[in-house]
Amino acid sequence: MSGWHGQGRSHAGRRVRNEDSFVCRDQDGLWAVIDGMGGHDAGALAADMIRDALCGVMLGGALGHRVLAVERALQTVNYAIRHHAALHLAGRTMGATVAVLLIQGEEAACLWAGDARLYRLHADHIDMLSRDHSPVQALVDAGELTEQQAMDHPRGHVIWRAVGAAESLEVAQCRFALEPAVRFLLTTDGVHGKLDRAALLAISQRHQPGALLREALARGSRDNVTALLVRRGHEPREGLALR
Repeated sequence: MSGWHGQGRSHAGRRVRNEDSFVCRDQDGLWAVIDGMGGHDAGALAADMIRDALCGVMLGGALGHRVLAVERALQTVNYAIRHHAALHLAGRTMGATVAVLLIQGEEAACLWAGDARLYRLHADHIDMLSRDHSPVQALVDAGELTEQQAMDHPRGHVIWRAVGAAESLEVAQCRFALEPAVRFLLTTDGVHGKLDRAALLAISQRHQPGALLREALARGSRDNVTALLVRRGHEPREGLALR
């Protein structure tokens, strides 16, 4: 048992189909959010393939071994997604962004590709541990845009990296020691595209990911919306449906 518990919610929002998904493996210390892309059910299929890969990956040993296992699983499913697209979609792109949180003992790691995000929540502030693989994030990092300006940027939907988008997949990662009284929040861009850090932190105090989805939709999100809260020592209060 990891001693940590995840609460996740996902909804199609204003779209016909939900191409988001998420994974909660509390006992194994793995949580993830996934945002499919491709349309005509291709995005949903890509998200499902990644979800199944993360649900099936064998986790054991030190954190470094777990990180390597997840990285290999994502690279394998990257090939599988591209193979499916070549056979059934005439080579059209299908894929998904993903953010994964791994916890082992008092250490943790984040792995991601694209603009799915992982945040670390403290009582009075919030840190973004992942960095979007996107031109807009590059402008933020260069000091040319504020995070608030980035939320309304016309190229905000453009990403440079995703599982299934290219023959070779480079998974970004970071590792860190766990701090007392921290929680974690994983989101797809349908949520953090409408909720800034202050809103994410304030709404997350309710420990209800559904509240984040409702607020993102109330603020005009037109995408699928998914949020996953992870905290130590509390059983989930909300359902954990994958869709």
